[in-house]
Amino acid sequence: MNLSRRTFTGGALSFALGSQLAVPASAQIRPQLAAALDAIRAYGEAHRSYNHLPGMTLGLITPDGQRTVLNFGYADVEARTAITPDTLFQIGSITKAMVAAVLHQFAAEGRLRLTDRLSEILPSVPLPVGNSIQIQHLLDHVAGLPDEAPMFPQGGLWTAYAPGEHWHYSNTAYEIIGKLVEHVAGKSLAQQLHERIFAPLGMTRSLGAIVGADRTLYAQGYEAADQVAAYARGVPLKPAPWVDVTAGAGCVASTADDMLPFLRALASAARGKGGLGLSPEQARIFATHAVPSDTPAMSYGNGLMHVGEGAPAYLHHTGGMLSFSSSFHVDVASGAGAFASSTLNAFAEYRPRLLTRFAVDALTNALSGRPLPAPPPLQTPLAHPSAYVGRYSGPTGRFEIQLGAPLSIIADGTFASLELVSDEVFRTTHPRFRNYSLMFERQGGRVTLASWGPASFLHEGAGSELPASSAALAQLAGRYVNDDPWYGAAPVVERGGKLWIGTETPMASIGGNLWRLGKESWSPERASFADFIDRRPQTLIYSGVKFVRHDI
Repeated sequence: MNLSRRTFTGGALSFALGSQLAVPASAQIRPQLAAALDAIRAYGEAHRSYNHLPGMTLGLITPDGQRTVLNFGYADVEARTAITPDTLFQIGSITKAMVAAVLHQFAAEGRLRLTDRLSEILPSVPLPVGNSIQIQHLLDHVAGLPDEAPMFPQGGLWTAYAPGEHWHYSNTAYEIIGKLVEHVAGKSLAQQLHERIFAPLGMTRSLGAIVGADRTLYAQGYEAADQVAAYARGVPLKPAPWVDVTAGAGCVASTADDMLPFLRALASAARGKGGLGLSPEQARIFATHAVPSDTPAMSYGNGLMHVGEGAPAYLHHTGGMLSFSSSFHVDVASGAGAFASSTLNAFAEYRPRLLTRFAVDALTNALSGRPLPAPPPLQTPLAHPSAYVGRYSGPTGRFEIQLGAPLSIIADGTFASLELVSDEVFRTTHPRFRNYSLMFERQGGRVTLASWGPASFLHEGAGSELPASSAALAQLAGRYVNDDPWYGAAPVVERGGKLWIGTETPMASIGGNLWRLGKESWSPERASFADFIDRRPQTLIYSGVKFVRHDI
């Protein structure tokens, strides 16, 4: 479901080597590098086919500066339009590293300090009174702000914890950072990105604002034809809507080739060689500073995910937009990098991170004379799949899970595969189970319960009981809708005496008409209900965004 910020037939592979702009025309591609490109191309095509991608572009850069672009599918499937060197893709949250670099340039110029409190520099942002949020806290996602709250919600912004206590990804924080850039510079964020990032790096096709006047320059993005049901691979797609984006959380559009100088600059910065308008030491601090994130063996700082224990082995980030899903990896030691962007909506929850990581590893191994790595499996392996097998029953019906690769679900005489999307959460194209994810729960390591939206099912033979429902909470449940395509429908259900958004996002009462969203006890996400008729709310306010009841 579309609550936060991310089978198509046809789309034949179109592959072409780029011009290798950074090396002399007489340079020869070494045999081992050619083998790596073949392996990367094959893995890219596997991604396109497995994930039903309408189109994808992949840029590669070697440590010595050779640049290659591989294109897959089409820029526009209906028109069979090829992806060209000028076709723009929205890079989404990869923008954050560029915006962070601009702020570091300001700090290097003495125009601000990263330890400055935001409320002292930009007091018009309605942060909680007495807060101690510093600029660096925003850059690192540790300010305690929610992910997708508007900058000026009714009643002002809120925080869930003191800065630095926890890590919670926040597009709101980077929207604020974008406004801070404009405040300090006296120019638009797009102008600053052009003057301070694109122009110095020779990124001649890149844009710092996504606006409708440039729409014809872009590949056409796609989304699920049914935007209410949970996304599963193989569902029909349709062209995604256009939305202007000028905020610092994700306002950059670029091409695969244009992104490669930026990746090279990141590698140079991380190795203490300068770049991005910073001195060697300033650039090293920018590219190596990080705090623990919510993912093991990954830390985060200044718009960059650091992959690896201790010193980062890779710099990495992904980006999700209404029409695009992107990723990059840079091998810090070798300097090899890869950027990819596909024309699939972020809410499909696909990012080409496996492809960019494999591409970097293949390039690095080939150029060092090591064997090429094996491509990672496209589907996350499921541990102990037999634990899910069996019959499940509840007040709304029965179904069966059968062993296989992948698992399958059988109900009403219809058979369909289960797609693992996160820990214990699956989706399927089965017509009875399309609208919500299917989540399994364990007791003592044994799968005992399955949940699907408002329904619960016992695993037969597990010896447990279904939790009791709450009639009072059920009055709050309903189908709430926001017409902004970034949000869409927010189905609130009552199940087992608790409220949930969809199947897997719990709502916990924290006093009065205020609810905490998410599993973490410190989650900054908040919800409340308003405008009651017959004790049933007509409005859901989800982290400052209003959703209106549309029951059917």
